[in-house]
Amino acid sequence: MSESNADPPLEPDEPAGPPVPEGATKPSSPAELPNLVEPLVPAEPRVQPADAQVAPAPPPSRTAPVPPDPTVPSARRLIGASFDLLSKSSDEMRRASFYIGAVVFGTAGGYAIAAWALEVAGTHSTIDEIEAALAGSLGGWMALLGLLAIIGILVATVESRAMAVALLGARSSGRSIGVRAALARSRATFWRIVLGAFLVAIPIGFAQGLATVVLTATIPNATELSFGLLALVGALVGAPFAYVLTGIVLGDVDPFEALRRSFSVFGARKGAAVLVALFESVAQLLILLGVSAGLDLALRVFAGLGLSVDSGMAGILLATVMIAIGVFAAGTLVFTVTALSIAPQVVMFVALTHATFGLDHVRPGGDRDPAVRTRGQPRFRRFTRPMLIGFVLAGVGVLGALTVLPS
Repeated sequence: MSESNADPPLEPDEPAGPPVPEGATKPSSPAELPNLVEPLVPAEPRVQPADAQVAPAPPPSRTAPVPPDPTVPSARRLIGASFDLLSKSSDEMRRASFYIGAVVFGTAGGYAIAAWALEVAGTHSTIDEIEAALAGSLGGWMALLGLLAIIGILVATVESRAMAVALLGARSSGRSIGVRAALARSRATFWRIVLGAFLVAIPIGFAQGLATVVLTATIPNATELSFGLLALVGALVGAPFAYVLTGIVLGDVDPFEALRRSFSVFGARKGAAVLVALFESVAQLLILLGVSAGLDLALRVFAGLGLSVDSGMAGILLATVMIAIGVFAAGTLVFTVTALSIAPQVVMFVALTHATFGLDHVRPGGDRDPAVRTRGQPRFRRFTRPMLIGFVLAGVGVLGALTVLPS
């Protein structure tokens, strides 16, 4: 047989690769493969013997891509980034605010309605009769309703802070959670948040008290100026403690470790920490301004509709309904203002630490997933049994107060 008709030498088989779409060119190197088979990650090439059998390629993975880590905003852009985060979380924020509004209404609404009923009864009774009723059983019922209102507002405040951090932190990390999961995280960290707030309040309260004494001695009768300076003092002293709340809820640590880590995060961006603490300092002012503005608006509406304590039975009932709605709205306002004041803290904490480990407890498959009842743990309830008992006691207190009102 001639040399020209001899078969060409055998070449080793080429490794199996992904099919090339019709009309496309075959990639010239393995580095180009990810562009054709995304989201697969190319494995490192391995040298195989010539006689080795090539296994069929596994089917492409359909897992969702991991969201990129959030960028660290500058102090100037922190406010804008916070409002962007709030706008992206508007649906979760609205549903969570309704829950807080229900808690405030169920616990504090009874006191508001009983106080309105006492005001109505005062139009037909003398001051001595009202004082005598308050010294008796009416005073006991009002004390019970007042205690329930205080406890309910405190619970709503703590849960507002924890739920806002959980919802905003999840959205900031690109893996949002529902309101039930945020509420489950709030209850798991409730007492840690209370202890952390107490520890932070000690140095801030001492500094603000000292500043109040100095300011009163130097500039008396300067209420507006004193409040601004006290807020600034609170921000400067509280800046190293600015990330305690997020450290507890998102970082999943105890209050003392959260204090230590907050100092570390503070050292990374001191200016942003002062801004975060300043937002926390003015949160109470925003709530007071919002409540006072709401009361002023309610009084204007009452005056426009002719509603008062002597406007007749229909007018009194309408005013009672409006008071109940106002209490519910005040609860939603508490959550909204709290989320607004906490958003900068969440943005900076997640961007600097990328730590959202605490939310893994309430995600699907976590040990505190509210959608799954695990052995040894009670079934998750949106309103706990103690909370429901408080609602019932508030209703009983209103009925008890109405029965002993002076006629």
